[in-house]
Amino acid sequence: MVIDVISFTDEQYAALSEEQILEVKSVQLKVNKLRAKAETLEAEMKFKLLENGVGRSSALAYYTARETGKIEQEIEALREGLLFYLRFSAKPESGGSDAPYTVDYSLTYEERFTIVKAYYETTYTNASERYTAFKADEVAVVYLGELYPGLHDYFKNQAGA
Repeated sequence: MVIDVISFTDEQYAALSEEQILEVKSVQLKVNKLRAKAETLEAEMKFKLLENGVGRSSALAYYTARETGKIEQEIEALREGLLFYLRFSAKPESGGSDAPYTVDYSLTYEERFTIVKAYYETTYTNASERYTAFKADEVAVVYLGELYPGLHDYFKNQAGA
C-alpha cells in the first residue's frame, strides 16, 4: 500500500507505535476510497451526459470540479485529523528528555521546526557536522512529524551530502 496521505520518511514510520501505524493505515484506506469515489462519480456523470446527448457541454467540468472539491475537503479533514492524532500520540517513552533543545508536544509542528532548526544552526557552524548531528537525532524524527524530511533535506543540501 502506498501511503500518501502524509509525507513521512521510512525512518519516521519505523518510529511509530503499532497503534499509530494502524491509524495511518485506516486513514489511508479512507482516502483511497474517497479518491475512487471521485473517479466513479466523474465516470457516471460523463455517461449520463453522453446518454442525454450533451456530452460536450461544460456541465461535466463544473460537476467534476464541484464534487472533486468536496472530496478534497474530506481528504484534507482526514489528513489534519491524522496529523493531530500523531502530534499528540508521538511522545516517546523518554519524553524527549535526551534532546538538546526544548521538547514541548503542545507546540505546533511549525513552532517545533523553528526550535529544532534554530538549535542546529546556532550550535553547529560547520554544515557537515550539523547534518551529521541532525541525522543522529532520534527525537527529531518523531518530534517534527511531516516537517522532518524538509529539514533533513535542508541540512543535507547545506552539507553538500
